[in-house]
Amino acid sequence: MKLPRIARRIGKRVVSAVPVLRRHILSSTDYHVLRGPEEARGLAASSGGWLASRTVARQDRAYLGLIAAMKSGEPRLDLRIAAEAVAATGIANPRLLDVGCGSGYYSEVFATLLPQGIRYTGVDYSDAMVARARAHYPSMTFEVADATRLPYADGAFDAVFNGVSLMHIIDYPAAIREAARVAAHYCIFHTVPVFHQHRTTFLRKYAYGAPVVEVVFDKQELMELCRGAGLRLHREWPGIPYDVQEVTGHHSATETYLFSV
Repeated sequence: MKLPRIARRIGKRVVSAVPVLRRHILSSTDYHVLRGPEEARGLAASSGGWLASRTVARQDRAYLGLIAAMKSGEPRLDLRIAAEAVAATGIANPRLLDVGCGSGYYSEVFATLLPQGIRYTGVDYSDAMVARARAHYPSMTFEVADATRLPYADGAFDAVFNGVSLMHIIDYPAAIREAARVAAHYCIFHTVPVFHQHRTTFLRKYAYGAPVVEVVFDKQELMELCRGAGLRLHREWPGIPYDVQEVTGHHSATETYLFSV
């Protein structure tokens, strides 16, 4: 039964006002600017973050509604763009590596929105994420692997897809180089938070109840890193709104990039 509008408003205000509720109910909250990569590494080392089974379960539940809406013909903008970016490669049934695959939900997104099919492999550095992915999608291939040291040969995949995970990788230059190395034709960096007029900034936030590191990129720096890795920008898409101006003093957005190798 749906609650009256006034009750929903009061509930939202209570959740926002109480830190313990805010951090455990909202998917992203309590942003704080970090001094740089060293402080970010210290936070990552001391927090369970994406490695914790509880965080994995909460993120997984949050995507159930999105997957259901997609299957009913109403995919959220970011899911639709992810499929469009893969389709824009023009490769039929591509070998695709999903870096930072989480609980594997993009395998279902692509299976639903790309009827021509893909040959999917997902990797994540979190054992808990990979365990959840294997349980959900037993017919797919999932491996535990570090995005900065991928265990694959040069050009092993037609395309490498990094979906909403580059922002959580502290050594993102290495992750970009590795994606370019194992991609034979294309790299897709999906839903990347960027500043157009501000430096790359490391943040701490609470995601599904756990403190995690997030990176909002200086777009110019990001493009230079991609060019240095041998990537050429082929196409880009604006993404869902994501503005961290309140904590950083600078407006941000999310974008998806398709690079050719």
